[in-house]
Amino acid sequence: MAAERKEKVIRVLQILQTTDKKTPVNATQIVDKLENEYVIGKTDRRSIYRDVKMLQSCGYPIEQAKDKKQGWYMDKHAFDDWEIKVMMDAVQQARCVSVAEANKIREKLLELTSKRGRSRFSHMMMPISCNVEVDTKLGEYIEIMLEAMFMHKKIQFQYTEINDNMEKILRREGKVYILNLYTIYWSDNNYYLIGSHDNHDGLTSYRLDRIENLTISEEYSIDAKEKIGQNPELYIQEYIEKSVNHFSGESIRIEVEYEPNQVTNAILYDFAGSSVKVRKQANGSCRAVFSKMNSVTLTGWFMQYANMFKVIEPEKLRNELQEQLKEAVKNYEK
Repeated sequence: MAAERKEKVIRVLQILQTTDKKTPVNATQIVDKLENEYVIGKTDRRSIYRDVKMLQSCGYPIEQAKDKKQGWYMDKHAFDDWEIKVMMDAVQQARCVSVAEANKIREKLLELTSKRGRSRFSHMMMPISCNVEVDTKLGEYIEIMLEAMFMHKKIQFQYTEINDNMEKILRREGKVYILNLYTIYWSDNNYYLIGSHDNHDGLTSYRLDRIENLTISEEYSIDAKEKIGQNPELYIQEYIEKSVNHFSGESIRIEVEYEPNQVTNAILYDFAGSSVKVRKQANGSCRAVFSKMNSVTLTGWFMQYANMFKVIEPEKLRNELQEQLKEAVKNYEK
């Protein structure tokens, strides 16, 4: 196949990839785009039919429109529009992604839908972005880490901390950390590196946005099975729950009392889930019983809504919250 012919077929495919069932394109329209947008040169309209047939034979889901005069359309795209919407929202809410990076990803995602799909997104109001204004090295660093794991090589980097002036500085005077990297984990809008050091047992984690000068080491990494045992996936999952998500691994039964209304009902349902059991009290209040993993975020939630929900059980959690509330009051009395 001549180079010109190859380019023409690729352009025909690209044109069809902008279509869907509601916006097909016919041979005349394809010829017009080839000659005016892609400057292919004089194109025989009949050759478009051969190109479409060849693309169909290669497995592309190109369908004939109900009215044959309307031409063809791409029946399936890499993602449905709702899937693209979900991915765009996730990118927009990611605090570790810069505004510039988020915009690039958004444009790439929009290329995966039809022309009509892109138009649908353009008519939608976009919420305020959580992306950071400063440029990050998120993409570059993730690429480095994926390559390191693929090559079974260690990574090396410097780690930062925040000083009293709220400035990011290198920890331990710029010490270089060398890590056997096992996975990259997303939690609470941040990426975490999970791995091990040669001279320490067990796992450790680092937040990606606090890493500087990340490179691939020349040293081969120690296999996870050799370092942490024969079932590393389970061990890593347990580590993430305890050390990254701050779960203790223990599910506890919680009973709370509250005044039922639209706000408290919605907040409790979002937190406790549909399995929550509620019973009304004689005084008009409600008591709810549910189970949650014991964690730092659990006490944080009750502190946040201390004016709405009172813990009845377990006593240990109730006492812990009482002490934290007393400390909070003391802090404001100073």
